Amino acid sequence: MRTKTTILSAVALAAGVLSSQAQSNVYSVNIVGYANTVLQGNGKFTLVANPFNDGNGNQVTNILNALLPKQSQVLTWNGATFNLLQKGGTPATFPAGTDLPLPPGIGFFVRNGAVASGAPDITNTFVGSIVVPVGGSITSAVPVGFTLQGSPIPYAGNLAIAGQGGGDTNINFGGPLDKQSQILTWNLVGQTYNIAQKGGTPALWGSTASIGVGEGFFINNKLGPATNVVQTLNP
Repeated sequence: MRTKTTILSAVALAAGVLSSQAQSNVYSVNIVGYANTVLQGNGKFTLVANPFNDGNGNQVTNILNALLPKQSQVLTWNGATFNLLQKGGTPATFPAGTDLPLPPGIGFFVRNGAVASGAPDITNTFVGSIVVPVGGSITSAVPVGFTLQGSPIPYAGNLAIAGQGGGDTNINFGGPLDKQSQILTWNLVGQTYNIAQKGGTPALWGSTASIGVGEGFFINNKLGPATNVVQTLNP
């Protein structure tokens, strides 16, 4: 996923809080910021996650680009299957009364137009504040089974590292998971999942799972138990 986070505060530059790895295209943001995420055209799916709190309920109609054409879809995970919301009409709008909150920490698919519709790529700009202050922490629940997640703090990096039990310190979703657990990231080109699995004794990851800012991912906590991932916004 092509994602870029841009500074809105001069104070943010010194904070150095966002990226868990040194990167040339992801910069620090303290309190407020925005992230540009490309939604693939021609009916392709992009797996995203809202990295900021918009202060207005994080409703789908507020946080997703109004230029998404009709037949575009938003798919959320209910624990067993996908719930689907589709744009229709002229001009293209989501159904009247749509009330679908997409807060930080939840992953969801966006389908931009219909297959071979000629719909171009669209850059969606997520705008808002980080959900915790500098030095603050947030906990993400990881129940048994499949959950569609996103990092509630706009970090980029490794959820899991091949040959290790966890991932990067700031974004580590892989550490608390037991053997046979999986992390599924989205392959934009192949429109399929890249699957990293934990196995062995001690339980180590067979491959690396990485995400960018604003990118969602599935976790399959296959054997349990339910666990939590705690992330801290580090100065």
